[in-house]
Amino acid sequence: MIYLKNCVGIEIRGENLLVSALGSNLSGSVFTAFGKVADYRRRERPEVREEVARFFRTHGLGRDNVVLGIPRGDAVIRHLEFPREVEDNLRQVIQYQVQSLEPSEAEKHYYDYAPLKTDDKEKRLRVLLVMVRKSILDAHLEVMRDLGIRPARITVGSAALVNLFLSMMDGGARGTFVLADLKPGGVETMLVRDGALTYTREAAREEGTTWAALLRRELELAVARTRLGPEETIEGLVLAGDGAAAVHREVLAEIPECRLMGDLVRFEMAVENRAHLGEASASLGLALTGMVRRPHLKLDLLPPDLRVRQAKWAYVPTVVLGLAVAGLLVGLATHRVVQERMLVRELDRQIAALQPQVDRVLRVRAEAEALEKKIAYLEGLLRRRDMNLEILQELTAILPADTYLRIYRNQDCTISLQGVSASPEALIPALERSPLLMNVTQKGATYKDPQSGKDNFNFDAKCER
Repeated sequence: MIYLKNCVGIEIRGENLLVSALGSNLSGSVFTAFGKVADYRRRERPEVREEVARFFRTHGLGRDNVVLGIPRGDAVIRHLEFPREVEDNLRQVIQYQVQSLEPSEAEKHYYDYAPLKTDDKEKRLRVLLVMVRKSILDAHLEVMRDLGIRPARITVGSAALVNLFLSMMDGGARGTFVLADLKPGGVETMLVRDGALTYTREAAREEGTTWAALLRRELELAVARTRLGPEETIEGLVLAGDGAAAVHREVLAEIPECRLMGDLVRFEMAVENRAHLGEASASLGLALTGMVRRPHLKLDLLPPDLRVRQAKWAYVPTVVLGLAVAGLLVGLATHRVVQERMLVRELDRQIAALQPQVDRVLRVRAEAEALEKKIAYLEGLLRRRDMNLEILQELTAILPADTYLRIYRNQDCTISLQGVSASPEALIPALERSPLLMNVTQKGATYKDPQSGKDNFNFDAKCER
């Protein structure tokens, strides 16, 4: 599948590198790939380089948009407050603050800061300051260069996790939430208050300490350090990191407000990637940080001289590709309609060409139907006439010489016979034996004809069809 934009997040997590890839298309963001480079510090560098290259090659990923996340323990995080009046000169004020925090001239730091959300009516300005020792960050950059990776941005993994959480909450996480990033040796706790990171701390897990006890202790410490008001409550605890699903099942009975970060993620993804949502949360947040134009917590520890600033013309290929993809989608949407219209026009043309033949066939059919009606009428007439002739011929053969027929009437094959005979009672059996007559019955009583001296008879019968 072609994506309009891709970003790869690489988190340094202990001795491992966790790599997540995020792509975007017209329907939204897609979690496209996840990988783990285990024990990357102790293995041979060419072997690790090939494994990283194979991951990028297999999933068709570029290396121009990679966000690196360093461990929380490598960074110094401070929450600073200043009078609102220094807002216009905030950069210079932060620079003075960093110089005061550096222990010596030799211990230089890379740093970045992010103003936190505050009410415009507040007189104090709250700022999140993140510092990392120059020697530590240079060592990470050297390793990345050996692996063929040049990060476009560097931040702290916990800041990326906060970005992921706020994005999944549509940036409107009103209230107070605690994020717990579970690690093999402990947990990092972050408190997000009204959409701003106001507290973060790493804690080791002592032997014999349950996860429920450790998380409850860190929750209480976070509440105490941030001085929540009497009416403020923690809305929920969100777990991410190694084995988050198992820890969630363990602590759910004691902390019912506990949820999984993986359950909040709404990206499209394959089934195999969904199984890695827990451990991939921070690296996925790194990829999201490099994907969006304005992340909720915008921090970049990459030295200024190594940052790549794209000129406006550098976006031309992306725009052209986007227009090409949009054109293809519009073409696919209209192709069926155009094809159907062309087919309809062709059918209309063929129907018009065949219309004279169709008209001739219809005329012949109408003439044939008229002839059929005439034939049926004539056959009916012939059938009735022939039947009367046959019946009269049959009667001439059946009736004895002393019998005379005065009236013969055939109405819809109901025959009336009237006449005189010396023995009319003997006529009924003779008529019944005829193959042309049936149901012969006498109608009325017989009486003597005064002129001939014979008996008058009146019979009804049905003709055999």
